[in-house]
Amino acid sequence: MSQKTEKNVFTQPLFIIFALLAVAGLVCWFLQLTKGLQLTNLNNFETWGLYIIGFMLFTGIAAGSLIFTSSAYLFKVMEEYKPYTRISAYVGAICGVIGAGLFIFVDIGNPERVWHIIASAHIASPMFWDTVILLVYVIVGILFTRQLLTVQDGKKDEKSLQAVSWVAFIAGLLVMATSFVFAMQVARPLWNNPVEPVSFLAAALVAALSMLIIIFAILNKTGYIQMSNEELKKLGKIAGVFLLFELFVVLGEVCIGLYAGGGEESTIIHWLVAGKGAPFFWAEIVAIVVGLILFVNNNAKTTVAVTGASVSIFAIFMIKYNLIQAQLLNPLITYAGPAGYNPSELGVYLPSIIEIGVSVGIVALGCLLVLIGLNKLNLGAGKQADSKIGYNKGTAINS
Repeated sequence: MSQKTEKNVFTQPLFIIFALLAVAGLVCWFLQLTKGLQLTNLNNFETWGLYIIGFMLFTGIAAGSLIFTSSAYLFKVMEEYKPYTRISAYVGAICGVIGAGLFIFVDIGNPERVWHIIASAHIASPMFWDTVILLVYVIVGILFTRQLLTVQDGKKDEKSLQAVSWVAFIAGLLVMATSFVFAMQVARPLWNNPVEPVSFLAAALVAALSMLIIIFAILNKTGYIQMSNEELKKLGKIAGVFLLFELFVVLGEVCIGLYAGGGEESTIIHWLVAGKGAPFFWAEIVAIVVGLILFVNNNAKTTVAVTGASVSIFAIFMIKYNLIQAQLLNPLITYAGPAGYNPSELGVYLPSIIEIGVSVGIVALGCLLVLIGLNKLNLGAGKQADSKIGYNKGTAINS
């Protein structure tokens, strides 16, 4: 890449747009920091909201990307994706972890005390496990990406990736521990479910594969990589399998809750399916079904795969959205006092403008890291492939 091309990345319209959105997010966070979390729509019941949803989504992207990257070197059925693993390792593991960490950071009312997570760590706390997992993802992601670049440069043999691939694969599976923050809360019947760890893993793979489909399609169109429609379609089908599993989980929880006819979980399910939460629940179901239809479509057009991936990411977002609000707005123990403390008067959770602004800023920052990484690092299809297809990294990304 020429020096001219390297400098141009910072003057591209897309880069400038993401930079402005990141700055806007920073301003929103500053307002939240100085005025307090009262600028959000969180309350005594809905203590977790958009930020925790973003944390789950980005953690899933990081974990799923590690699993995808390592699978290319561990399983023969996935080896066709080896030329794209440098992209998935960097974009998913590194950018995903940074996004997840920032969502937790902005959710803390006093971020200057974030160091207490380590200083006052309790090994029995699922929160501590989440922190450790994020640190592991950073370390493994950096090591894996560096190893991949080393192999690409011919300094090491591909067999040297075997050990780090197994480490990355196991690290990706550890995303199930993220669910323990929810699943181990006995007083939350909707969360206290043994299927949650597996559901979190499935959601992580759907989110990561969907994100990679979108990125690969864009890079393929610009000439940064050369990926066939069949390869994109195969990724969509794999994501569709896990999305179908998520549909079974959701429908299973609904059927069990409705069949019981009474009890804490039944109350929550009725609120979600036919109560105030119904619009969100049915939006989730429609998104899952539409994503499945697009993923299994025999039409190998790139636009179909990208649309299916976009809808599927939205589906996972809604699954996490409903998981949080349905339980928190229907607690087992209510507070005494005026209607403001009555969950039946709370309606539904809708994030405030400040929450949306901060979240958009974090996503924009992640996109900036993606653009910088793709322009500054040699993450494309490799030297031999580059020479065959006349690939120019700088021109591709800046086009």
